[in-house]
Amino acid sequence: MIGIFLKTVAALLVCLVAADLVGVVVCVVIDVAPLRYGSAALPYAIWLVLGAFARFIAFGFAGAWASASGNEKWVDEPGAPRIGNIVLLASLIVMLALCGLFYWLYWSRGVVGEYFVPDSLPHTLTFFLAALGAMLAARSALKPMPAQ
Repeated sequence: MIGIFLKTVAALLVCLVAADLVGVVVCVVIDVAPLRYGSAALPYAIWLVLGAFARFIAFGFAGAWASASGNEKWVDEPGAPRIGNIVLLASLIVMLALCGLFYWLYWSRGVVGEYFVPDSLPHTLTFFLAALGAMLAARSALKPMPAQ
């Protein structure tokens, strides 16, 4: 169980950092490019989509890495719901710990971060809540196999 937890933490952090870097680049390009119909909701949409994609990828990768077979078909194995629960719990703990860290570093000190994660509280929460929603959706898809 500890191995699954640690593998999940590693997979989640790598996917969140990669999605954060992509999000920063996209936000900078959109900020620099003259958009005819730019809106304040656009950065939220960017972080929402990136959070969901990062979490779906991390959930699948962490589950495959932690499964007994080690392949991408781990969702069909009998132990998939248990692995999914551990991945879900580990991811929730990591995201809560990151929120605490970001609160201590940025949000409580009045840092104005425009619309970048982790500087901006609303954009970071959008990113993490999208990741949590994607994780819950992925976990709900793991149904135990009926007994034959």
